[in-house]
Amino acid sequence: MVLLFYLTAAVIWDFTTFRIPNYFILFGLILGALLLPFRGYGIQEVLLGCLCPAVFLYPLFCMGVLGAGDIKLFAVTGLFLGGLNIYLVAVSFAAGGVLSLFQMLSDRSLIPRLVCFYFYLLRCIHERKFMTYPSYSPQKEKNQIHFTTAVMIGYLMLCAWKECL
Repeated sequence: MVLLFYLTAAVIWDFTTFRIPNYFILFGLILGALLLPFRGYGIQEVLLGCLCPAVFLYPLFCMGVLGAGDIKLFAVTGLFLGGLNIYLVAVSFAAGGVLSLFQMLSDRSLIPRLVCFYFYLLRCIHERKFMTYPSYSPQKEKNQIHFTTAVMIGYLMLCAWKECL
């Protein structure tokens, strides 16, 4: 239940400022660490839940596809969920894909964005390295979804699958 309230606050913060501040992440890490003895996870499972998302999602941050606050948010959820956090990451990305599709359909930018993505892939293959993903619109907010929403949806789906509230 604590994580549900924390994620709700993160979503509100993200919608308000389009970022998740470090002190909010620090609060979540402290809260998660204080509640850790009550969760029943071992140190290995907590490290798996916290560090794996950070390691595997870092390339997406380098490409400009995912914000640092979103990755740090997964470190917080890892303290609460342990190894289940890997499932949260997967379900959150699926939810994020659906949210992105709805956004692209609503602003009628699906085809131009797919073309942009195609040329981005060609450029990466040609240069043999990942580069920063190009912005489709000069207005940064139009290019992005609030990924905390996808994390919240993912958490609710995970709770429906396995009781974790």
